[in-house]
Amino acid sequence: MGFSIFNKESKEEKFWNWFEKNQETYYSEIENLEIREEIFSELTKNLKKVNEDLVFEFSPIHENNVREFTISAEGMKELFPIVEKLIEKAPKLKNWKFNAFRQRIPGDDFEIQYGDLKIGYSDIYYRSENDNGKLGIELNIKNFDDEAQTQNAIYILLDGLIGVYDVTTKIGWIEWVKLNENEMENLKHIIELRNEIDK
Repeated sequence: MGFSIFNKESKEEKFWNWFEKNQETYYSEIENLEIREEIFSELTKNLKKVNEDLVFEFSPIHENNVREFTISAEGMKELFPIVEKLIEKAPKLKNWKFNAFRQRIPGDDFEIQYGDLKIGYSDIYYRSENDNGKLGIELNIKNFDDEAQTQNAIYILLDGLIGVYDVTTKIGWIEWVKLNENEMENLKHIIELRNEIDK
């Protein structure tokens, strides 16, 4: 009886065993709109057995034939150890790269369409101050309207710029103001935040 206790699969192992059996479908079929909802629903169901609040995303297949599978906690810091533990247990699978947290997006000209809103790095400037070892930032945004949609879009841009992990662990606070283009001498372009975070 004692032996079977030691043999018991962890939640993480169960998830990865399930994924490994189904990985070919997720590698080749997620662009197939006819079955995408069904296979994403199945993946969500299995991921929620690890933790209810985990989310996922897939990259397109890259030129080296690798598809990335990212598991994230939507910035919920208390879940970071769960995400890290899950990714640590990931199997080594050909043509797959597994990431903990939404990663940085390379490049300096990221722009997104979010509902009716179109916004990119070129629309955002900032000033910063040290806040007990973290960075407090005041974002100055062109045509900022303080709508939830705008803030959500900017969080997506920040995640792309410095990654979810750094947004959550290295940014102490964020203030949002409308950019005054006549008063920009003390502002830095948002791209510079990457270097400031990495110091």
